[in-house]
Amino acid sequence: MKKLQQILLIASCILLGSANAVADMTNPIVMNDTLVMELSDIIAKGLPTMYFSTVDGEEPTCDYVSAPPGCMGKTITNATKVPGRLVIYKRIADVDSVIYDSGDYLKDVSGMTIKIRGNTSAYGEKKPYKIKLQKKRDLLFRGNDSIYKDKEWVLIKDDYLLATAGFKVNEMLGLPWTPAHHYVNVILNGNYKGVYLLCESVKRNPDCRLNVDKQTGYIFECDPYWWNEDVYVTSMTSPSYNFTFKYPDSDDIQPEQLDYIQAVVTAYEQSLSKSNYPDKIDVASFAAWCLGHDIAGTQDSGGTNRFYTKYDNTDTSKIFMPLMWDYDLGGRTTNAWSRCHTVHFAKLFNNSNRTFVDEFVWLWRKVGSTFYSDIMGFLNEFRSSPEGMGMDASTKMEEMLHGWEFSIDNVVSDHDDWYKKRARWLNTKINALNPIGDVNIDAHVDIADVTALIDMLLTGEVTYRHAADVNNDGQVNIADVTAIIDIILTAN
Repeated sequence: MKKLQQILLIASCILLGSANAVADMTNPIVMNDTLVMELSDIIAKGLPTMYFSTVDGEEPTCDYVSAPPGCMGKTITNATKVPGRLVIYKRIADVDSVIYDSGDYLKDVSGMTIKIRGNTSAYGEKKPYKIKLQKKRDLLFRGNDSIYKDKEWVLIKDDYLLATAGFKVNEMLGLPWTPAHHYVNVILNGNYKGVYLLCESVKRNPDCRLNVDKQTGYIFECDPYWWNEDVYVTSMTSPSYNFTFKYPDSDDIQPEQLDYIQAVVTAYEQSLSKSNYPDKIDVASFAAWCLGHDIAGTQDSGGTNRFYTKYDNTDTSKIFMPLMWDYDLGGRTTNAWSRCHTVHFAKLFNNSNRTFVDEFVWLWRKVGSTFYSDIMGFLNEFRSSPEGMGMDASTKMEEMLHGWEFSIDNVVSDHDDWYKKRARWLNTKINALNPIGDVNIDAHVDIADVTALIDMLLTGEVTYRHAADVNNDGQVNIADVTAIIDIILTAN
């Protein structure tokens, strides 16, 4: 009798998706073919609950493909874009409330589409998703929909707070854009899918995401999965990493735009072996992106999700690295550089023009002494926040899905141990790249550096920020001359 009741309740969930209607709070939610709780019980965990009901209960699907000979990676293709309705629930003052309703699907008017996204991350049982609303809205409810609204959003897996911590590092290092995000519970056609990080997608939006000129700007990616795209431009440094497009969309890009970006990419890659690379790239954003991956200890940053922007097609517009994105393989090493120290970045670190290295070291000097306390202060604050407690309570439900145990206390403790070790290793390695006071960059600190710094002050041309800012006060002035002399006298 109990089994029959479960079957009938599961059937009602399926019919709910087919009906494409706002769910009743007492509707049963299914997990692993077993009724576990009512919708209201999930909302009570404290996170916003995203309830997707697709037309006729259709499930998003995709095909899985591996790289052709000579290429790398495995990814997905033929991801179905399934139409339907999205309703977001939240408990407010002990009342289960609807805080967003997309309405039924009507192209360009209401509703949404959902599809599986990602590359290797799509191979797991817990699929990442991309959502496209038919009408722009801020799904993070930041209080100013006119600024933050957009059609495109993503649901990513972040079971161990790797993306949460990574985005904080991105913010700490001052990269041009840090995607806003919030944990949510996800239900698809009456089936509980788990805890996800609802996040802004990487796209052009001059108000709140990536600002490039609508007519002449570009967002592109150094992409190991280029072989799965119809449109790309080629790399001269490695056949494994060609460049694909985020903006303009590959369906809209014109032949002359392809030719332009091919020329831009070729000139960029050629400059990395020459001393003129600061004319092509925004050195500060490149240094911050690389240092961010070193702080995060990622082992997947050598290829995927290296996004670039070029504001327009003028000669004065430089290439920026606007954000870090992929953190799935973060926290993998405490005593080695991240994998981004290959190909392009290897050339920058070994270039005779030390501007990049100096920026990299200066940025570490700026954040390195406090980054461990800052990142752990953030994670501890998050743990005790309503969002963190809601995530902790919600993730307990995933034990029924995946059979693993989660405790936010244990995860934060693991981060604490890892970042402590990572900070020590980075401090030793980065400070060895440029000795403090080595103004003329000859690996020694002596009277020649005093002369070089005085020359800089007299001409007003401060060439190397890290080396010249000897006392680390953010300025280069006569006090730094005194600081170099003190270093020399102490050494002698």
